[in-house]
Parts: sequence; structure tokens; C-alpha cells
Amino acid sequence: MEAAQRRLAERRLVHALQRLHRREPMVPDFRLDAVVEAARGVPRAVAGHRGSAELTLTDAELRAVLDVLVAAGRVERRGHRVSLSDHRPQLDDEMRQRVDQLLDGLRAAGAAPPRVEGVAARLGITPPVLDGLRRSGLLVRVAPGIDYPADVWATISARLDGVTGPMNVARVRDELRTSRRHAEAILARRTAERRARGRPVSRRHRPR
Repeated sequence: MEAAQRRLAERRLVHALQRLHRREPMVPDFRLDAVVEAARGVPRAVAGHRGSAELTLTDAELRAVLDVLVAAGRVERRGHRVSLSDHRPQLDDEMRQRVDQLLDGLRAAGAAPPRVEGVAARLGITPPVLDGLRRSGLLVRVAPGIDYPADVWATISARLDGVTGPMNVARVRDELRTSRRHAEAILARRTAERRARGRPVSRRHRPR
């Protein structure tokens, strides 16, 4: 690999990550292939500038350059995902206020929240920010259109953990005073969580 191409690739990859972090500030990291693709899409500098040269490296070579950036501490890697080392998911003040409104509204709805996409759109919260809230753990998506703030989901889970006897959709609905649609989603999510932890799914946790 030519030294000039390696240096160019380093600049392009760092710039690509900077752009991705600005576009989706709540997303902590990005797939390797997405970063490589973004690096190829970084606008070229004006003619004569050091960034105006053509990037000729293959995808495999660009991933190797990313490994160099990781070793140098400029990029962090977690499996097949990377981020700039100094990046921390964050929102500007205006978007933070909108997110706080969203979370407060969902909390007020208890176990039967409205579809989060509609509320977010009315508040001016973009889909990438909404996805970032989910990935950061602030929102827990239990089914399409049904999301709970993390603290509300923890309260729901703790409450159902304390229920004795058979657990089915009707029991969840009555215990939480929610709709059947929400109860089905809650029970399915809890069943999936138990399986992910390697715990057996007893009859009391099976959706019916």
C-alpha cells in the first residue's frame, strides 16, 4: 500500500466518521461497511489540495487502514462496528428538549403508550434520533409502534415478576390495565428476553 494512499484513506475514513456522527448524534457506532462506503463518498477537495487525489484502495485495504486507526487510538472498534474515540452520543439543547417531551409523554401514558413515531414526528424528532434513542437504551422497543422509556419498561417487568400464577395475555392486560395489543407485545418481549438469557420459558410466560 502506497504511503500517500494510506494517508489519504486515513483522512477520508476519519472525515466519514465525523459526518456520520454529526448526522446521527445518538448512534454510538457504525458498521464497518457503512464507514468504508461513506469514505468513498466524502466530497473531494478542490484541485491541488492534498485531499483531491483519487482514492484507489480496495474495501479490504480500507478496512486494514481502519485497523491502523484503531491501533493508534483514533478510532474505537466493537466487533464489526466503529466510532471515533472521542465521540459520545449527544443531542443539541433543542433536540434534547424535544426528546425529554417525548419521554415524558410516553411515561404519562403508562403501559399503553401511543405509537412513538407519530409523537416523535409532531415534536420534530427525526427517525435517526429515534433510532439512536433505542440503540442507546433510553427507549425499549417491544413491538413495531410500541416503545417504552427504559424506566417504565423496568417498572413493568418488575411488576410482572411479582405476579404469581399463570401468565398469559389476559393476565398481563388486566394487571397493567392496558390493551390486548400492548399486553401481547409485552408478553412476547419478556419471553424473548428470557430466552436470550438462556432461561427456560415456563408456561406462565408463554403468550396465549
